[in-house]
Amino acid sequence: MSLAGMVISPPAVDAADLNCLIQPYVTITVTAPVAGLLETVTVDRGDVVKEGQVVATIDTSVERAGGAVAHAQAELSNRRLADLELNRTTAEVAFRTLKSPINGVVVERYMHPGEFPKQERVLKLAQIDPLRVEVYVPVALLGRIAVGMTGLVKPEEPMKGEFQGKVTVVDRVVDAASGTFGVRMEVPNPDMKLPAGLKCTVRFSHR
Repeated sequence: MSLAGMVISPPAVDAADLNCLIQPYVTITVTAPVAGLLETVTVDRGDVVKEGQVVATIDTSVERAGGAVAHAQAELSNRRLADLELNRTTAEVAFRTLKSPINGVVVERYMHPGEFPKQERVLKLAQIDPLRVEVYVPVALLGRIAVGMTGLVKPEEPMKGEFQGKVTVVDRVVDAASGTFGVRMEVPNPDMKLPAGLKCTVRFSHR
């Protein structure tokens, strides 16, 4: 029988479990923007943080005192200038207030109150909702996995259960040494019970 005009569907993804690694969605290092005495560090390793939460402050007594004097002097001569001085002081104080840019957890605390950072790292934060899962896929499955596909991620012991994720990235370059290409998935983790750093396996849904 002639094959002309026939449409051949792509083969189904092999049902075999593929190795993967669960990682944070993003990891951020919070650094001191200016040199100064570290006045407070309000969080420690393992703490959950919210976006916009104050996590550390650099001493602002000098800026506050200087701003108060400048504001008082300006107020005697020019009300508009006094307002500008107040705004400048407020901005300088805010610049020395370190806030979390993400919802996540504290991975590492590098400094403590009383230390004097000079644009050095203070904290390391990780966003773990959603999680990223990096999958190592044999080259034989090239073309069979596409963005938008779903799969079941099974973390290593002692974690139990399977978690559904969605493919967000399929690498277009194959690693010749290992004979694999990379696939990235996102797995929702709203209660943050699934930690990052675990090995896992994933089984993709059939196409």
